Formats: sequence, structure tokens, C-alpha cells
Amino acid sequence: MRDLVRNLSLCFAVGCFGGLCYALGLWAMGHYGFTQWLGVDLAPRLSNAYLYQRVVWGGLFGLLFLLPWRNAWLLRGLLLSLVPAGLMLLYLLPQRGYDYGGVVLGSMTPVIILLACASGAVAASALRHMQGK
Repeated sequence: MRDLVRNLSLCFAVGCFGGLCYALGLWAMGHYGFTQWLGVDLAPRLSNAYLYQRVVWGGLFGLLFLLPWRNAWLLRGLLLSLVPAGLMLLYLLPQRGYDYGGVVLGSMTPVIILLACASGAVAASALRHMQGK
């Protein structure tokens, strides 16, 4: 039981770190003009509410690190990044009034979302790997 609680805590914390990396990566892409350069109208403001929501969701997605993987931390991060990216592109954006994939914001919106999710998931996976898991 103690190992289960330890693994849950570690996976949640690693996911929170990944969520923070995702949020800062997406903010940086908008702040420094990368999203505008690609023709995407996506530049979130850096605020406590923006960070908090993404860190908590990152922690919940971090529980996916409980799935058994062996020595493939980079591949694990890239594959697990498809879950939050898919949720955002296929569910959350349409719920907020955009089309599937958010293409109304710009044709490269799915690429931006995939890059941001991949940066967070790979960072989380690397942290998990450094913990010896």
C-alpha cells in the first residue's frame, strides 16, 4: 500500500511539473511571436489562474505514468502527450466554441498544441526517468 501511495504521489508531482512546462511553453510561443509567425491566434496571458489550471490537469494526466513502460522515457513522453493534445483538440476547443482542432484560430493550431503538449510530457517523462522509474 505504501508503494502505491508513493507511486501515485510521484506520478502526480511529475505530471504537475509537465503541466507547468506545457503552460510556460505555450505562453512563451505566444509571447515571443512564434504562434503569430505560424499564423495562429493563440497567445495566452501568464496569470495564476492560467498556470493553476494547467498544473492541476498536468498532475491528473501524470497518473498515466503509472502505466508500465521500460527504459523508453522519450518515447513514453511523446506517446503520452497525445492524450492531453487529443482531449484539447477534439473536446475542449469545440466546447469553447471553436471547431475541431481549433483550425479557426489558424491552420497550424494543432501543431502548436501538439508541440506544447509534447514539451510538457517529455519534461515530465524525463523527470520520472531521473527518479529511477
